Amino acid sequence: MRPLQERFEILRLWCAGNSANSLARRSGIPRGTIRYWIRHFAGVAQTEEATGLKPVQWGFESLHQHQHAAYVYLPGLYLGDGCISRTPKTYLLRIFLNDGQPHVIDEASRAIALLMPRRVGLGRRGRIRIVTAYWGGWPALFPQHGPGRKHSRTIALEPWQDKLVAAHPDQFVRGCIHSDGCRHRRIVNGKNYPAYAFSNRSSDILMLFVWACELLGLRAIRSSRIAISIARRPDVARLDEIMARSWSDPPREVTSRG
Repeated sequence: MRPLQERFEILRLWCAGNSANSLARRSGIPRGTIRYWIRHFAGVAQTEEATGLKPVQWGFESLHQHQHAAYVYLPGLYLGDGCISRTPKTYLLRIFLNDGQPHVIDEASRAIALLMPRRVGLGRRGRIRIVTAYWGGWPALFPQHGPGRKHSRTIALEPWQDKLVAAHPDQFVRGCIHSDGCRHRRIVNGKNYPAYAFSNRSSDILMLFVWACELLGLRAIRSSRIAISIARRPDVARLDEIMARSWSDPPREVTSRG
């Protein structure tokens, strides 16, 4: 396997306008290899925007700055109601979403398409829409993947994931709620109040959700063994604003209210 720095340099020169043929002549690297790099890795492995993330095998040695929010949104979806399965030749990511939320289905599909050089599919199971994508790099991009159901094993973020979620806690919370949460109404002393809930059978995943909420200054409480509730009126209003902002919207600073 050729050094990563060599690949980075070839991609940098190609982005600067050099053809694959000229790069092959100058570098001595086979033209087919260079074309493969361009086809699969151009756009995701630029050294100028590398952020020191954990290296993975399938071309995501670094993520561009503009991909960070989309990436953080996807673990929220995956941990909420997604899975990665081994197929004979590769891996399959499936995200299970409500058929009645086409905007969420579209956002999930766009986030996957931004991060990986593969086709994003869409299936149906009753009223559930399943966003799918085949790719060999999913276990490296989502190291929480493992044998058995998520609630039966330890779920923890890698240090590089910690860093990204801490930078974009709003997108992690959005992903969790979009996949396995909801905005609902509750009756207290005869009055009707809005609230948010996130449910999961994994205590580890629930605590990751609570941590991200704390980073946003939201008070999230354990309302049952498998559910987290956000019910204070100012927190619900804040979360309404967060839920309305896609990862693809122009970035703005997310600050805690302490």
